Amino acid sequence: MILDENIVCPLTGVALETVDGQLTSGSGRRYEVSDNIPLLFVDETEGAPAIAAVTGSTGGQVTHAVQDFYEDAPFPNYNSFDNLAAFTRQADAGFGRLLRKQLPLNANVLEVGCGTAQLSNYLAATTLSRVYAADMTLASLRMGRAFARQNQIDGIRFIQMNLFMPAIRPQSMDVVISNGVLHHTYDTRKAFASISRLVKPGGHFIVGLYDWIGRLRTDFRRLLLKTFGDKVLALDPQLRKRLSPEKRRAWIRDQYFHPLERKHSISEVIQWFNEEGFSFVSSIPKILGTFGEDEQIFKPKSPGTSLDRVVAELGMLVSPSGGEGGLFVCIGRRNIASRR
Repeated sequence: MILDENIVCPLTGVALETVDGQLTSGSGRRYEVSDNIPLLFVDETEGAPAIAAVTGSTGGQVTHAVQDFYEDAPFPNYNSFDNLAAFTRQADAGFGRLLRKQLPLNANVLEVGCGTAQLSNYLAATTLSRVYAADMTLASLRMGRAFARQNQIDGIRFIQMNLFMPAIRPQSMDVVISNGVLHHTYDTRKAFASISRLVKPGGHFIVGLYDWIGRLRTDFRRLLLKTFGDKVLALDPQLRKRLSPEKRRAWIRDQYFHPLERKHSISEVIQWFNEEGFSFVSSIPKILGTFGEDEQIFKPKSPGTSLDRVVAELGMLVSPSGGEGGLFVCIGRRNIASRR
């Protein structure tokens, strides 16, 4: 099993050792390993019982409800006809290509809420980064692990964990990515704070969330779906692509039948960056100007005004991102002097 100093006990934060095929921490806590995946998921209340007094049982119930949802239909699913060449060719477009070209050399890259680890596998296959793919859903991780094994993708570590109780050493990652995940937790802001602490000073945090305006097209289709049935799905541009039945089902469930989602704004995330010791770097959609094919995503851009940001979000209503889920992405850089 691939284990290193950056994978730690989620309860104590200390390094793990392998003993009789299990992982053990200095406290004596043991964790199972399944299919070379360390099972480091623990509930928040197990690590800090006081949390229960604040959140009650709701937080844990929501976490497990979402976990069960993805156990039944891992997302995003791989096409059954994907091989490594076809997979990387499809992934090597848009934001994925920019990440591949612009990641620091030999970077530690963590994807939180990786699902089936499509982005993690792509980055591990096409860069020199050491990639950590973390998710709470074991079925998703096994699917990503199987694809990596079948295609001999090295340099990737799969971890089952709770993002509120991360099994990653604080301030050890050059880049932390969480795209389309935090808005499915019981507390987006708390989830943001939890994983932002894993970014090293000078490192970058990439977060993608449903936009309060950009998501409106999906919201409208969801409303029509309840009234007119499955024929409304023909309006979804993602479903007009060549997809396997498994991938099609996973997309429909994630976009139209998820048990929990909420929406946010670019201005919100910029405020969160400031509160957690980060500086805003860039966003998709771009706040000012036009986003280019070779956009320098780690080069600081102007955050504009609150009105500028709303205008950028309004533009999502007529853009592909608004039609295919309504995600926006913000990138922040942890300040060198930050002690969080």
